[in-house]
Amino acid sequence: MLLKGRKVLLGVTGGIAAYKAAELTRRLIDAGATVQAVLTAGATRFVAPLTFQALTSREAPFELFDSDRESRISHIELARGADVIVVAPATADFVAKMALGLADDLLSTLLLAARCPVVVVPAMNTAMWEHPATQANLERLSGWKRHRVVQPDAGALACGEVGAGRMPDPPLLIEEIRAALTPQDLQGRQILVTAGPTQEPIDPVRFLTNLSTGKMGFAVARAARARGAHVVLVSGPVALDTPPGVLRIDVRTAAEMAGAVLGRADEFDAVIKVAAVADARPPEPRSAKIRKDELGASLALERTTDILSELVSHREGGRPLLVGFAAETEDLDAAGPRKIAAKGCDLLVANRIDEPGAGFGGDTNRAVIFDQDGGREEVPLSTKDNLADRLCERVATMLSAQ
Repeated sequence: MLLKGRKVLLGVTGGIAAYKAAELTRRLIDAGATVQAVLTAGATRFVAPLTFQALTSREAPFELFDSDRESRISHIELARGADVIVVAPATADFVAKMALGLADDLLSTLLLAARCPVVVVPAMNTAMWEHPATQANLERLSGWKRHRVVQPDAGALACGEVGAGRMPDPPLLIEEIRAALTPQDLQGRQILVTAGPTQEPIDPVRFLTNLSTGKMGFAVARAARARGAHVVLVSGPVALDTPPGVLRIDVRTAAEMAGAVLGRADEFDAVIKVAAVADARPPEPRSAKIRKDELGASLALERTTDILSELVSHREGGRPLLVGFAAETEDLDAAGPRKIAAKGCDLLVANRIDEPGAGFGGDTNRAVIFDQDGGREEVPLSTKDNLADRLCERVATMLSAQ
């Protein structure tokens, strides 16, 4: 589920990590969300309400008994108008208040009136984090429907101590918020995703590759993780940050990617092969740089392992579910059915890389999803995250039917 158009109520409580909530606000707005900040009185001692008002173009209330604000919008309406409530940072005191159902300020009252998902981001001193009372309170919150507790990072804290209790950085929190808004239909599933290009060495300074940047594969990994899956991402050389919560394995060549995938494919419920793996490689890369006067008119090549075909031929009982990607420059309704029949995978995502907005390197894509029964689903031009989300929804449906 994407954040564009979603309404996020951001609760900020009185800890030193409150300043990080301003950056989280900016990231949420950049992702297309509408943000309404609500502060506790303690939070105003660390960061001014005006900061959030400037970022969101909305008043950032912090008083429960504010007759002027209540005459314009009630605290109940604030809670009911949100798609998700995020408490970041959540101090030990406020976590205890939530666990007991207390409502003695604006934010705690909103939480009792809420019917939407709640993401709790604890941030505090390590000793406070490790205290049995805090752990018991967080365990209680974790057991409540619609509540999602984010584990803190470990490291140097503002108090000078080192340990668990740091508020995670905004990119991870964005993914946690996205997950809270997304059906957890891949919960407990093991998903392997491949992404990026491969590089096949010619000599120490030259190689064969393609224009893939890995953006589509990384989007699929993020989408699967948001739906609750444990995701392993096998990536060729790309300049992208690892999606939060995803285990990444870096490879360079087609042979390395084949080794990383084929050796453990039976561990996974689904393998989504997005990577643009080189079809050919030099059989014997030169150990020294080839001089210009040695370059000939041709280059000897041999086929690389067809990873998807190998997966199909070795799987048993329809497991793992297999998804392939095909970058085409011809009519998809001709190429798609032919390729899915030849490959034998369960789903094939085909796109025209020569069409505007659907090629390598961009943030958008349009594609057709083909299945083994002859079905086709056209996904119009949209973000790669949107296509990835739709594909993972299809995968979840197919896995649940097995």
